[in-house]
Amino acid sequence: MFARVFGRTSEELGMRVVYDVAHNTARLEKHAVAGEERTLLVHRKGATRAFGPGRGELPERYRETGQPVIIGGSMESGSYLLAGAEGGADSFFSTAHGSGRTMSRSKARKTWRGRDLQKQMEERGIYVRTASWSGLAEEAGGAYKDIDEVIAATEQAGLSRRVARFTPIGNIKG
Repeated sequence: MFARVFGRTSEELGMRVVYDVAHNTARLEKHAVAGEERTLLVHRKGATRAFGPGRGELPERYRETGQPVIIGGSMESGSYLLAGAEGGADSFFSTAHGSGRTMSRSKARKTWRGRDLQKQMEERGIYVRTASWSGLAEEAGGAYKDIDEVIAATEQAGLSRRVARFTPIGNIKG
């Protein structure tokens, strides 16, 4: 898509994949349980994998730092890049995959107007394109937990550690 729009390849644009791990999965993995290594079917619903440093399953370039993890906030608040931590062993190296909603999509549609939200975001320098105004209203920042608080809790629990904070400059809501 980017190549078609910009007329240049992803390599020419300097784009590369940093992270490619799905959430809401079930995978066979080896973990220590009561001091014994066991093969477990780890089901992550509302979570993503965050292997800590030294795990053999990680690509070589991440073995020293831990697996990259992106935890999304709202389209207004931004997101974080984190790295899996050794303390994540207690959760089978699982961490949140997003900040989480504070209200239903239907309540968000009743609370915000998509057209007004788009205008407010663009006034703050966040470029927005949407297929529907109601769809945009569903994703209003106020419908999500505070991403900074979620990240602080994630770090305090030892699941992953913050590397960088991303500030939104554009959003596409399909």
